Amino acid sequence: MKEVGSHCCITKDPLFTDHVLTEAAARASAEMFSMFSGEPITDFNKAYRYGSYRLFVASTIGHLGKGVRIRLPACFVHAVRQLWPSTNYRGFSSSEAYDV
Repeated sequence: MKEVGSHCCITKDPLFTDHVLTEAAARASAEMFSMFSGEPITDFNKAYRYGSYRLFVASTIGHLGKGVRIRLPACFVHAVRQLWPSTNYRGFSSSEAYDV
């Protein structure tokens, strides 16, 4: 899934909408992270957002390494927040920002 076609936003690509931006994919990613970290899921919307972000990075860029953060495309973040909303978002924070 390294190449997403000629869409202006990755969220318009059928491969992305069918395999990344789904509840099943977000849940699987969130459950896997919970299992590896030992942290139980208490807020499903937050866990699904985080699972979607991790899945996006893994499927488009690959492993970044511990502590390496990148700024995700705004259209993707907006789509995820529409699906799994919250009243409080942290936003992007990093000592060094890398744009995708």
